[in-house]
Amino acid sequence: MDIKTLILLHFVISIINAGSIAIIWHQYQRRFAGISLWLVNMILQVVGMALIIMRGEIADFISIVLSNTLLLIGAVIFLIGLERFVGKKGWHIHNYILLAIFVCLVTYYSLINPNMAMREIIVSLMIVIISFQGCWLLLWKVAPELLQITRITGIVLGCYTVVSFARMVLLVVFPLQTNDSLKFGFVDSLTITLYVLLSICLIISIILMVNRRLLGEVRAQEEKFTTTFHSSPYAIMLTKLSDGAIIEVNDGFVNIFGYQYAEVIGKTMIDLRIWSKDEDRVTIANELAQGNEVQGTECQFRKKSGNMMTGLFSTNIIIISNEKCLLSNISDITELSQMKQRLQVLATHDALTGLPNRTLFYERFDIALLKAQRNTKRMVIMSLDLDNFKTINDSLGHDIGDKILAAAAAKMKGILRKGDTVARFGGDEFVLLVWEIDHRGDAIKVIEKILNGFRQPFIIGEYKLNLTVSIGIAFYPEDGKDIKDLITKSDKALYYVKQNGRDNYQLYAQLPSHNRPLESP
Repeated sequence: MDIKTLILLHFVISIINAGSIAIIWHQYQRRFAGISLWLVNMILQVVGMALIIMRGEIADFISIVLSNTLLLIGAVIFLIGLERFVGKKGWHIHNYILLAIFVCLVTYYSLINPNMAMREIIVSLMIVIISFQGCWLLLWKVAPELLQITRITGIVLGCYTVVSFARMVLLVVFPLQTNDSLKFGFVDSLTITLYVLLSICLIISIILMVNRRLLGEVRAQEEKFTTTFHSSPYAIMLTKLSDGAIIEVNDGFVNIFGYQYAEVIGKTMIDLRIWSKDEDRVTIANELAQGNEVQGTECQFRKKSGNMMTGLFSTNIIIISNEKCLLSNISDITELSQMKQRLQVLATHDALTGLPNRTLFYERFDIALLKAQRNTKRMVIMSLDLDNFKTINDSLGHDIGDKILAAAAAKMKGILRKGDTVARFGGDEFVLLVWEIDHRGDAIKVIEKILNGFRQPFIIGEYKLNLTVSIGIAFYPEDGKDIKDLITKSDKALYYVKQNGRDNYQLYAQLPSHNRPLESP
């Protein structure tokens, strides 16, 4: 094969190589640094080889000096790209100086004192210097974890170094006898053939290097995911979006829900009856159907033991083997939820009796008021005090007094309807809300039940105690339309009962006129 054919073959191979690098650049330019520089090198190689092919048809400076300069500039750019790919920043001032010297020498031996042997020796020396730097980088300077990835490319660059060095030595020992660039001898033909083969090997090694780097990162991500997946304290599961079948669960799932791995694979959460409330499942399904993310939704779940659990449920759609799947996690917040509920109870209920406190009573009144206004119904506010409680409390002690208050609260709750409210405002002071009353007579019946109930003896430990109560009553809307006004008036009626014999009730509207405050006109 003659020199022209070899150079043309090298040109065609360069085009193929550039196309291969362009594909890699298109796929991975944002993932790996340095690939863009590889593509620049391949473009310069193609341009440089094209100029060499046109030798004799264009100026010697372009076909000889510029072509070889472009090839070597491309090689330096390729070296810089390799450094960026492996994360090793290097200094190249020496290479830039060498390139400048190269241009001067090749120009001298091409145009001023033509000497093809010296030209080829200089070109070979530059190739040795640049390729050796790449070989050293990929075989000795890279991090140990990257060596398996870069070794083949490093060896190919080492072969470039050896071939170019051998060519340089042969040119020194057996100088060329011609200055015609297209009349090389056997050694040069062999060298060009080896360069063609090495360029093919270099592209193959680069493709393998990129793919191995990508595979390594995928494996690292897979290991990271697997470690995170299985070591997470949360219950994590991977399910198919199409049918909800469970593909994978982690140790956290096993620990939290009590199911073993083999018991859940292929089953659905419905099969395992993990959802405690169907409405929770439907809500999650609707959110996913609308394309919304589900993050930190509080749901109720059922463990294998049957125990209920409050959990925060989050899920995302991911693609695995071209199939949509759900990666879901559930954090157990049962204790936190119970603590929250306890704090809520403490904030709205009396600690001793468990009855609503003043704050919750006002909230319930507001709800009852809206309903009463809508349905045109009456409501009753009753202020209730235990008669002579202070005397009993002082004589028998606060412990017995507390038990009396708790028993009194239980008795009132047992008499009132489910929707009505009895609250403790403090001491032995209670306020009752009875709503949706059609007639005053209905309220009187409730009051008489309470009075009669308290007239029955209370058994507190070894004590049999006779207790009575005094009750003051105000009606909505006749006696007032806001809670403070109604309580003030029911208290007024209560005090009247206490001043007139106790163990009775009094309607505010029936108070003697001198006991009632002046009403605004």
